[in-house]
Amino acid sequence: MGERTIPAIDPFVFPHDTGQVARSLDFCRVVTRRRARNFYYGLKLTPEPKRSALYAVYAFMRACDDLVDDGCPGLHAGVDRLKQFRDQMRQALDTSTTGQLPPGEVWPALRYVCATYPVDNAHLHAMLEGQKYDLQKNRYHSFDQLRDYCYKVAGVVGLVCISIWGHDDNEAVGRMVVERGLALQLTNILRDLVEDAHRNRVYLPDEELHRFGLDAQAFVHMILQRVPDDRFDRLMAFQVERADRYYRAALPLENIICPDCRSASWAIMQLYRRLLKKIAANPRRVLAQRVRLSRWEKLSLVLAASRRRWD
Repeated sequence: MGERTIPAIDPFVFPHDTGQVARSLDFCRVVTRRRARNFYYGLKLTPEPKRSALYAVYAFMRACDDLVDDGCPGLHAGVDRLKQFRDQMRQALDTSTTGQLPPGEVWPALRYVCATYPVDNAHLHAMLEGQKYDLQKNRYHSFDQLRDYCYKVAGVVGLVCISIWGHDDNEAVGRMVVERGLALQLTNILRDLVEDAHRNRVYLPDEELHRFGLDAQAFVHMILQRVPDDRFDRLMAFQVERADRYYRAALPLENIICPDCRSASWAIMQLYRRLLKKIAANPRRVLAQRVRLSRWEKLSLVLAASRRRWD
């Protein structure tokens, strides 16, 4: 699995400097290795040239996320940053002979990926809409609202990934990808309760907090003061069970993905599902420390994925 294997580049898409794509893809690889604590281990199982394409997707997704979380910009400044970024994205996705790339190290790789694989550009726009949610909303009334957010920040990422991995023409594939994305994002939300509370964000829906005798203000106080009680325990048990239900619903997904990419998909799912199991074993642990997998746990799961066989 050579890290620096660079896929062939279409000279029509990059008529002036094909070397910029190689440099951009390498930049995206470094971003992924440094920042995708769990994804990177799974993505390494993807064969080239698909692996480099997925690194580019992650680096783009990371750049989207940083528009909102990096320095916690105010609403107007954040909206302006998103608009500028979206304009740059549109420019990068213009593969006409007159389309000039915007400044930025990730754009050549993103243009290459979208010109090479059947990526739906609407999914990239949806990612940006999800980031706008984090600027404009810090509470969710219902699970339907939260599910829409999760679709935009995680479900569409999965849809982009399978457009690169490749899959059978199966009507269930889109549903399962979105369900798995929902499971992964719900796991992130449960793991990051403290970090989000410091930003005055509560992703768990008001309707569900009320069901367990809480409201958003009381929940934030409970998290920041580290004073959980049985309401917290029952709420977390409910959230964990639902997230795992979505993991289970998407378990057949690997049988639909192209065989050479099944290990990568399965490893990513298992890495996050293992995080959820750690949270389930002691939900109050998320208030004391960030729940993580050790490097050994990650490597063991990746090794298991590489040896796994599908019928």
